[in-house]
Amino acid sequence: MYKIIIVIFLSLFINSFAEAQSVLPSVIIRGDTLPHVTLNEVNVYAKRISNRKFSRQQKRNHRLIYNVRKAYPYAKIAAAKINEIEARLANIHTKRERERIIKEEYKQLMKTFKKPLMSLTVTQGKILVRLIYRETHNSSFHHIKEYKGGVNAYFWQSLALLFGNNLKADYEPEGRDKDIEEVVRQIEKGL
Repeated sequence: MYKIIIVIFLSLFINSFAEAQSVLPSVIIRGDTLPHVTLNEVNVYAKRISNRKFSRQQKRNHRLIYNVRKAYPYAKIAAAKINEIEARLANIHTKRERERIIKEEYKQLMKTFKKPLMSLTVTQGKILVRLIYRETHNSSFHHIKEYKGGVNAYFWQSLALLFGNNLKADYEPEGRDKDIEEVVRQIEKGL
């Protein structure tokens, strides 16, 4: 009697197992059916070692994360504002109207962002210039020259050089800005 129950149980189990296999997408390779499942992307980061000799590097990494988190929202806002201004200026054909719109936007931006941006450190300013390039694919110098003119752009470039910054700095996600790019990607993923 118990053999019949075991046979019935095994047949039900095998039958349900066969049905479960048919739910999975599969690929047939050389007559062999293999399950085909797409996995989510996984990021692998190097483990940070907490020895004393690496404590300086850890402090630098924490400071970089802090600085990027402080500057990145301003870069996103700058990119959105530049796109908005470009959209407004696309329909304008007269130079006077273009200058009026730029002057109006400049006053509004200064009213809103002058105080917070003045509170950024020099390092955060350098990171902000690079992040603006990352978001807009143009240097800060280019944007100033386009909207405020060449004299203004060279004035701000010389002032930035006095503080060790460069408005013409580009963004190299695979080169010198690799650490910044890693932090930005973590921020974008919500980590």
